[in-house]
Amino acid sequence: MDLLLETILNSIEDAVLSIDDDSTILFLNEAAGRLFGCVPAHAIGQLVSRYSRMAGAVEQLKLDEPSPAGRPAKTIRRLHCARLSGGEPIPMEATVSHAYVDGRKLVTAVLRDVAFQQQMEKAVYESRKTQALGSLASGIAHDFNNVLAVVISQIDLALYSPGFPASLREHLVHAQTSARRGAELVSKLQAFSRQSKPVFGPLDLNDVIEQVLFMLRRSIDPKVVVQGGQQAERPWLVTADSGQMMQALLNLGINARDAMPKGGMLSIRTENIRIGVDEVQGARKAGEFVRLSVSDTGMGMPPEVVSRIFEPYFSTKDLSRGPGLGLSITAAVVAEHSGWMEVESQVGRGSVFSIFLPRSQELASVRKQVPVADTNSLEGKERILVVDDEELVRMVTKAVLAYRGYQVLEAEDGEDAVAKYAANLGTIDLIMMDVHMPKMNGHEALLRIREINPRAKAVLLSGGLQEADGGLGSMERVVFLQKPFENQELLRVVRQLLDTI
Repeated sequence: MDLLLETILNSIEDAVLSIDDDSTILFLNEAAGRLFGCVPAHAIGQLVSRYSRMAGAVEQLKLDEPSPAGRPAKTIRRLHCARLSGGEPIPMEATVSHAYVDGRKLVTAVLRDVAFQQQMEKAVYESRKTQALGSLASGIAHDFNNVLAVVISQIDLALYSPGFPASLREHLVHAQTSARRGAELVSKLQAFSRQSKPVFGPLDLNDVIEQVLFMLRRSIDPKVVVQGGQQAERPWLVTADSGQMMQALLNLGINARDAMPKGGMLSIRTENIRIGVDEVQGARKAGEFVRLSVSDTGMGMPPEVVSRIFEPYFSTKDLSRGPGLGLSITAAVVAEHSGWMEVESQVGRGSVFSIFLPRSQELASVRKQVPVADTNSLEGKERILVVDDEELVRMVTKAVLAYRGYQVLEAEDGEDAVAKYAANLGTIDLIMMDVHMPKMNGHEALLRIREINPRAKAVLLSGGLQEADGGLGSMERVVFLQKPFENQELLRVVRQLLDTI
């Protein structure tokens, strides 16, 4: 073979194998030699049957099938080649070309390892499935929060209505407490499935741990004992996105669970540490950090696995358990937070995954509420436009406001809200509007209303959107309120906004 052509064929990563109709090897490049465990120079001229791995691959190519005589023909086939080191076979894709020279049949196969491609396809599928589940969870959460808002508000109205029987009060309080617990659970699911851009701010990691522990204890085998803890000193605040940190912790928690198929102990802990200049090595930095560790008493890992654990698509699990992206994604999230990860593991003695995040120099933001010494200070006579596509939510909100003396005008969607605001210009003191509505959402409707009156005041309500999303929380004379809410909280927000100049 021409030296230049041979050099070119040896430089490619795909395996190239050429044989005649007697199964004699006419050519194979260096990649084919590595794949089949032979030296090309020694294999050329030999029968394929001499090399078992090569023979197994050629058998799957079905070369004995009839092919058009006298002209080239190409087929593409999927096959599996045995690994030299054992283990799962390598998935391959082969392009097979048939040609005839002087009446002699020649077959050339170009084989490509498609394991990485299959992993990527699976990762894309899993990503799309997770995104779809997140969208579904978000939509269900919004609707469920609307239901809970009605339940909590109606119970609250009943409890504070004149002449309500004291004998029934305890039962309603229990019902209201259960509804609030349901709202907390929905909030946790929303934080996990949130698909908005990350919002960084001062964060107490213990708050995230509490939510992750809650979810893990209800989703993994009871044989795995889940516990949390912290050092005597409360952890410093870090600058982080709570949703991303929750997903990172859940990834580590699920990995820990998989490492203990027969049960064990899973612990999530925080610790404040100071790293000196003399301790800096690898990814380690000097300064003050919060160490967040997830430990298990499972199988552990040998050093050669630990060294590759954060590589994309590297996994010690069966492909059916996932594409091997969990830890690489977690490491990327931590890096985005200006932190790093460390792993300690011994075979048979478990593993510890540690996340190091820099201490935040910011103070935690505290939600401001109107101090109320007397519930009469929540009353008013102003006119409020209540906008929600759910009739029950409008009805209950109207009842809460009317009970305190407010006048209420209703609208069933964003378009209706804009029309009624324009028709009643100068008489509406406040808009209370849901964000997620058909035809025109609350954000769009508010922008249209602001074109009519730039100083319009609004309370935006949502059962699914986070305050920082869409820039809603940054608009002047606009307050965001998450459903479900307490009646007293709603009234405080309304009174505060109405009293704002």
